[in-house]
Formats: sequence, structure tokens, C-alpha cells
Amino acid sequence: MKCIVTGATSFLGRVLINRLLKDGHHVVAVCRHGALSIETLPVGVEVVLADMNEYGDLNHAVSQADVWVNLAWGGTGHSGRDSEEIQQTNVIYSTAAMSCADKMGCRLFVETGSQAEYGIVNTVIQEATPCHPFSAYGKAKLEVKERLTELSATLGIKYLHLRIFSLIGEGDHPWTLVMSCIDRMLRHAPIQLSSCTQYWNFLYVGDAAEQIVRLCEYALSNDDFTHDVFNIASDDTRPLKNFVDEMYHLTASHSQLLYGAIPQQHVVSLQPDITKLRQTIGLVSTTPFADVIQRIIHTLYNDKGK
Repeated sequence: MKCIVTGATSFLGRVLINRLLKDGHHVVAVCRHGALSIETLPVGVEVVLADMNEYGDLNHAVSQADVWVNLAWGGTGHSGRDSEEIQQTNVIYSTAAMSCADKMGCRLFVETGSQAEYGIVNTVIQEATPCHPFSAYGKAKLEVKERLTELSATLGIKYLHLRIFSLIGEGDHPWTLVMSCIDRMLRHAPIQLSSCTQYWNFLYVGDAAEQIVRLCEYALSNDDFTHDVFNIASDDTRPLKNFVDEMYHLTASHSQLLYGAIPQQHVVSLQPDITKLRQTIGLVSTTPFADVIQRIIHTLYNDKGK
């Protein structure tokens, strides 16, 4: 299988590429011009340079492919997530990417959506749960799902829309909750937190890559498949404070945990249901949270020469 991965040097992109290469697939990693992180890509991957506004013409660089997995999305930081202009541009680029995928002869297009599409839901979240996003980011992810579902039917290309919840693992951004907490805990520094009373769900990035590959295989091998939405998450949902306390224990930290120090405007609770995912691709084994934290701790100590 020849697979295009846009957003190839992202946190999930690098892991997904390694997973695809492990199965012997040919991977075309599409990276933006001037990306310094290209050197982090594994040996054996074909690299193509293109910015997101060039995705519509990517068929000039890649004449044929079977699957296009789009992980690229601009404005994922705190400021960009509320920019309607940036988020609408993402919708345009993703739509152009699917049209280009059709020109290449791709049988399947995969777009990474987000739990942000659901908005604030205080109950278990299934794929059929009504979506009421409040951020420009969440609204754009939902819009791209609707647009690409319609376009896929017109083009006759299969479409997977994956609503990814909260990924963790080695190499994640240092400003995320898990990475910043572990760093401060290892230094025994005080940590300001929200009340952390909402439910949360963390999924190891390697398990996310496994789920995506299996879903691609399912979609390609099933003649009746046209399009569908899947939650990408783990089966470990509990109060967020429980996860923070577990990290505190695993790091043997003496940090002061200041719960409630950070006020929350929108209290998001994550209780994903992965029944549909499990029924579609079989048993989805997920790496225990404690194991992931130990791997991150080991990586951080090695990076600091400890």
C-alpha cells in the first residue's frame, strides 16, 4: 500500500509513519518547506516538500497513491484555535487535499478530526452524540467532516473521519498538561492546576497509530464501506485529578499541587465511548497510563543526561 501522510513530522505523524513502515507499506511523508524536523523521520520514507496551500497540486509530485492520511492543520495553539480565518483556511486546504487524492487514484482519504467537535458534553460521548463545538477550531473540524463526507460521495472515494481525543507519549509538546506536569514534578516545583474534577481520557500515541492503521485496513477491505466517523481514544476514563495524582506518585515528587489555582471558562469533560471502534477492528489494546508516564520520565531523564 502506498500511503501519503501530510503533517508527517507532527507528534502523531512520526509514530504513524513508523507503524506503516513496520508493515512494509510505502510512505510518502509530506513536510512543509523549511521544516527542521524532517531529520526526525525514519529511514525508508519518501519525503515531499509542500505547504498546506499546495496540497491541491500534490499530484504533480506524487502521481499515484492508495491512501491519504491528513494530519496537517494550522492554528492548533491557544491563539490560533480561536481564529476563524485560520480555521476556515484549514477547511479549504483539506477539501483541496481530498480532490487531489482523487486525482492520484486514492481509494481512501483519512481526515483527523477532534473531540472538540462535540463541545461540552457531560455524559458518555458516542460518535452519534450531537456536536455543539464552541471554539473556531472545533467548528472547523466539524465543517470539514461535513464537507468531505459530501465530496467523497461525489468523487467516489472512501472517507474516514477520526475524532481524536487526548494523545500522550514521548516527544509530545512540552506545554501539554502531562508533559509540563511531569517536568515540574521531577523538579519538585509547585504546579498550578484547575480543579481537575472533570472526566478525562488519555491515549498513548502509539496506540492511536495502531487504531488508525487498522481502520484504514478495514475501510479498504470492506466493499460496502463508504464513509464513517470513529472516536480515537482509550478505555481508561476517570477524573483528571486521578491522572495527576498518579503522575505525582510515579515521579516521587514533592511538588505542591495547587488545585483550583487556574480558573476554567469552558469545563470540557472527556468520556469517549470506543464500542464502535472495538466492534469494527476487534480488541483495541491500550498501553496503561502508568507505563506511558514511565516512558516519558525515562525519555526526559535521558534528554537531560541524568
